Order: sequence, then C-alpha cells, then structure tokens
Amino acid sequence: MQSLTAGQGRHVPVKEGSTDFVPVRDRLRYWESYTRSELVGLRCSSYASEGLCARQRNYDLGSLRIADITGNEHVVERTMPIVRRHPKDAVFACLLLEGDAFFYQAGSCTPVHGGDLIIYGTTKPYLYGFTRPMRQLMIDISADELFESGSGPAPSSLLRIDGSLRAGRLLTQPLRDRILGFIENPLRERVPSMDEQIRASLRMLLRPMQHPGSRPGDIAALRLLRAERFIAEHLAASELDAETVARHMAMSLRNLNRVFEKHECSVTQWIWQQRLALAHRLLADPVHSTSPIGDIALGCGFSTQAHFAREFKHRYGLTPTKHRDTALGSQVDASCIL
Repeated sequence: MQSLTAGQGRHVPVKEGSTDFVPVRDRLRYWESYTRSELVGLRCSSYASEGLCARQRNYDLGSLRIADITGNEHVVERTMPIVRRHPKDAVFACLLLEGDAFFYQAGSCTPVHGGDLIIYGTTKPYLYGFTRPMRQLMIDISADELFESGSGPAPSSLLRIDGSLRAGRLLTQPLRDRILGFIENPLRERVPSMDEQIRASLRMLLRPMQHPGSRPGDIAALRLLRAERFIAEHLAASELDAETVARHMAMSLRNLNRVFEKHECSVTQWIWQQRLALAHRLLADPVHSTSPIGDIALGCGFSTQAHFAREFKHRYGLTPTKHRDTALGSQVDASCIL
C-alpha cells in the first residue's frame, strides 16, 4: 500500500504517502508523483545506498495545507521547466525539526539547520537538499490567500529565521508547538483558529510593518533577530561595537539596548559574550588545533591576545590553552575507545 487517505467525521482530511512499500527502483518516481499531487511539482534525487526512504503526511485545512515530511538524505529540485509545466503561486514555510540542509534559489545558497524556519515562493526555481536524515513541517498556502490578493506578491527571496539564536526561537517556537499540537489531534473545530494563527505569523514575519496587528513582542523579536544576525556575521571585525549595530538597525543605542533586555545584557556585553563563545568553539575544534591562539583571538575580534586570555579565563574559569588541551585530549581518548 503506497498511500492512505483518511478524514471522516471530526477530523480534517489526512493523506499519507510512503516509500516503504515501493520497490527501490520506483521510489523516486513514486515520490515525485505523490508530492506533485499533494504539494508541488518537483524532481527528486537520492544518493543513499538504500535508495530514497521517505514518508509524507498531508493535512488539508481548506485554505492552507500542512505536511509532515521525514526522510533520509535526498535532494528535491523545482526547475524552470517544472515551474512552467506545473505552475503554482504559493508560499511555503518549512520548519526543519531534524537534520541539516541547504537551499538554493535566485543565485544564493543558504545553509539550513535543525530549528530553522525558511519561507520562500514556488514561482521561482529552487533546489532543497538534505544531507542527513530529516524531518520538517511544511505550510503550503497560496500567495493570494496569504496576502489577500491586493497586498503584494509572494516573497521574492528566501527568508531564513535562525533557530540557533534566541530571537529566532522566540519567533519559531510558538508556530512549531502549534502545528505539532494540531497534527497530533487534527480536529475540524480547531481549523479556524489554526488558520488565523498561521496566517498572522507568516504575515508578521514577511511584512511586519504592513500588519498593524503584529504583536509588539513579535516585532521586538524580529529586531533582536536582525541585530543578532548582524553581530554573528561581523564578530571578526575588531571595529564592531554597539554603535555600529545601532546604525545598521537604524535605531538609537538606547532603544537597541532595550531590545537586548531579553538577553539581560547590553549590546556591548552581548558582542563580547558571542566573541568568547566563538573562540571557545574554535579552540575545541580539531580543524583549528594547530592555529596559534593569538590568531584565533584576532579572528574573533580581540585586539590583543592578553585581553582575550584575561576575558576567556574570567568567563570560563580556565585559560584558552587549558581549554584547548582538555577538549582535544578528551576527543583523542574517545576515538581510542571507539
């Protein structure tokens, strides 16, 4: 049995497709056919020795659909010929619960990690590859339905909400919990509130200033996410400081510090915390085992090795050298046991 359809009485229609009962040689063709009927036209490739192993469960809420997809490593591609042959003007919001991936569209390749949310349109070609076993929740809603026909087109480029950042989690966690709670018990009576909440979340993320109904807390989280991302991308620059971030955000330093109250620290304190955290990771990484500690310090935005060593010990209770020796030594011991 290759697919299952349910949806009687109190529950919304649910359809499931799985490669489990499909011969290995036919799995890609089956997956492409099933996904075309339930989501969008695309091409699928698998490089796993066991072939594609995937399952997709689709929930029909009427004006929007939710898909719960699991699988091993594989790549899906929506090429321009497929876009023309199977047109669809929709917004996809994909919350990667497990695994790592990369997304390519409009000349830009973006890494995607567990916890991240990506939002993109289906009118432009794209490639979405999963490098290890994965699970993701996908929202499928037409651009006209989402933006009410007159308020603008689907997003022209990918929007990624970084789930590794606190601000990113503040934005994605409610959506994640809401969807997981619904698919656990997909009652019809819950559809109106689910529909309204999902639409509001997507509109706020895509066009926060155009939707006055956006909650102040969500707007603040978006600002915090933008600031966190800018800081993460410029940690190596010694000139990065609170004033630089404030200029990038077009905010006063006073207001920006209010945004960072969620971290219970100032912008300046956050920058130095992140620099130390980056150095902490690099020192424990075997790839950087031969890099001089002074080079790592400079690469993390510290002007001198002495300043770095002092701040590192104050933060972590041991010197950079001791941390590196301990971390790399434990990794060697573990490999010997294996």
